[in-house]
Amino acid sequence: MRYLVTFFWAFLLTQMVNFILNSLAGGGPINFWIGVVLAVAITLAIFILDGLTKMSADHTHAGDEH
Repeated sequence: MRYLVTFFWAFLLTQMVNFILNSLAGGGPINFWIGVVLAVAITLAIFILDGLTKMSADHTHAGDEH
């Protein structure tokens, strides 16, 4: 569920940035799919970083058991 919420906010914010940058560039047609691709990339990056931090946390707690 948290990754779905992460995708929602990434999608919303990238579409907002896409609109603002498009307006600053002269206001041509907005490419909707650039925001979608960026939102997916951000969500995947957060998913990977979450997995990496859990792995490093598991290794540090495993050394504390001795």
